[in-house]
Amino acid sequence: MKEVYLIKKENKNKAELALKADELVNRGSITIKEPATLDLDEDGVFFILDASEPALRRASELLSGLGEKYKNAAEIIRRVQEQEDAAAEGFGNILG
Repeated sequence: MKEVYLIKKENKNKAELALKADELVNRGSITIKEPATLDLDEDGVFFILDASEPALRRASELLSGLGEKYKNAAEIIRRVQEQEDAAAEGFGNILG
């Protein structure tokens, strides 16, 4: 399962440390993206979490007060996937 949080810029380091320090949450994938890299104008930083349901519940507790679940998570996930696909395609072209 994936969830997207918009974390306040001033809380980025605190949120990242909290997620990475938690054994349950850290088993999943944590991707951090600046909104500008996704052609978005949002105030904060996106944390994209791909983890089990219990890990996502724990992450929600850890991130409480640092930011909020992003209202249009599906759009963020789609844009990140497009970037990853384009990068993989470019790398494939280099290797021939």
